[in-house]
Parts: sequence; structure tokens; C-alpha cells
Amino acid sequence: MVYAQTTQPTNPITINEVIMEPLDATLSASTISGSLSSPSAEVEEKIQEKKDKDLTDTSGKQKSELAIFLDQNPPQPLSWNNFLQHAIRSAVSSGVPANVIVLTLLFPVAAALIAASRHIVGLKGFGIYIPTVLSVAFVSTGIIPGIIIFAAITIMALVFNKLIKKIRIPYLPRTALLLWTISVGIFGLLMLAPILNVTNLMTVNIFPILILMLLSENFLDAQSKSKESQAVALTIETIILASISSWLLNWDFLQKVALKEPELLLLITALASLIIGKFSGLRVSERLRFRDIIEEEE
Repeated sequence: MVYAQTTQPTNPITINEVIMEPLDATLSASTISGSLSSPSAEVEEKIQEKKDKDLTDTSGKQKSELAIFLDQNPPQPLSWNNFLQHAIRSAVSSGVPANVIVLTLLFPVAAALIAASRHIVGLKGFGIYIPTVLSVAFVSTGIIPGIIIFAAITIMALVFNKLIKKIRIPYLPRTALLLWTISVGIFGLLMLAPILNVTNLMTVNIFPILILMLLSENFLDAQSKSKESQAVALTIETIILASISSWLLNWDFLQKVALKEPELLLLITALASLIIGKFSGLRVSERLRFRDIIEEEE
């Protein structure tokens, strides 16, 4: 009689091992993916802190603080002089971010300030729209990081603009190529931000970057039409006006006034613009420039 001999495998594979091997592989892959996609706790804390202070961020703490302020300061019964207060509270309760409303109401205030700086003081800058919009961009990035980003964009634009001019191509393709170089430069800054641990660069969104690119184009345009020193002076004046306006937009007192007394704020802003327009005397810069002549005549 022949007996069949059964042999035991030298490395038996159990059911648990069969199940656990792909599970371990999945867990290790997810761990690697998580480690690549999740920043450190310290970086996350800095990013969240930056978002909480950003008036342009609709998901930050600033939004909830302004909404809480509205709840703590209910308006009087509806009348002709507080209908905007009721409208704001109705909009916020329906989901409209309070910080967006504040920015909308304070934007004309920044424009009036820049108009006064140009019409009464004598600062020039790049018009009134660019400094006003740039001030909102500085609210998002912060003044110092915003100036750093703009300086980097301007330097890249200057260097590559001189190189691109040698190619001798039409204006529109040349501008597109210039924007390509600026985009590559911004990409490099974003890649360096985690290495340098610059939180403000890591959290910057596309809106302020586009505004800063627009300002660099105005700088190049001014440089082509006038001396380089004059273009630099216009750019510095624009940055100064935008920085002051950005501080104004971030002023906690003024933000609360915009929510608590929007009718009064809009009325004062309109009257201030009319008063600025009625001014017809010498600007402050002109008085300083012709001080000797004015003193002789007096």
C-alpha cells in the first residue's frame, strides 16, 4: 500500500497576513501622502493666525468677530437714518460675510484719502484706482510682505524687459512673455516660502499677486515715458499711499463704525470728497517747492 506523503510549506501564509499586507501598504501610502500634504503644527498655527487677521479672508476669525460685534450692538427700530444697519444685519444673517461688507464700505474712504493726498498734498502715484486697489492687496498680504513681493516682481520685470526688447517682437507678445517671466518668478518665491518659513507668502492668494503684477506693468509704462528716477518716485508714492490706506482699512475702530453707523460713514465720505474737490489753493508740495518765492511776495 502506498501512502501519499504530504509536505508542509516551509513558510506558511496565514489569512491574517494575506489581509494585513495590502492593508499595511495602504496605511503606509496614506501616511506618506499625509506627511507630504500636511504642514507642521507650528506652520499651521501661523497660517491660521494670518488668516484670522486677514480682512479679505471670508473664513478667518475676523469674519466671526465682526459678526459678533453686530450681535452685541443691535440697531434701534427701523427708521430713515438706520435702514442700512438693518440691511447689513439681514445680509449677514443670510450668509453674506461681514468683512466683505466692511471692505465695501471702507473702499470709498481709502479712495477719498488718496484723492486728498493727490489734490491737496501733491503726491502723484499711479492715479487713484491703482493705489486704492493695491491697499486692499496689502490688507491681504500685509504691508511688508506685499512690498517684498512687489520689489521682486519689479526687479524681474526690469531685468527681463531689457532682455525681451532685444528680441524685437510686437508689444502684445512681448507683454505676454514678460508676464510669463513674472509668473515663473512668483512660482520660485512660492517654492522658497516654506524653506524660508515665510508664512505670509505661503498663504497669499492670487488676487494681490495680480494687483502687484498690474503695478509692475504701470512702472514699466512710466519708465518708458519718462526718466527712470521719475518712475521710481511714482512707484514709491503709490506704495506709500497704498500702505497708509491699508492701515486705515485694518483699523478696528473704523471697521466697527462701518458696521454700526454705515449711513454716517457714507455721508461723511461723500462730503469729504466734495470738500476736497472744492480746494483750489496751492498744494503742500507746491508750497514747499516755491517757499522762497511765496515768502518774498508776502
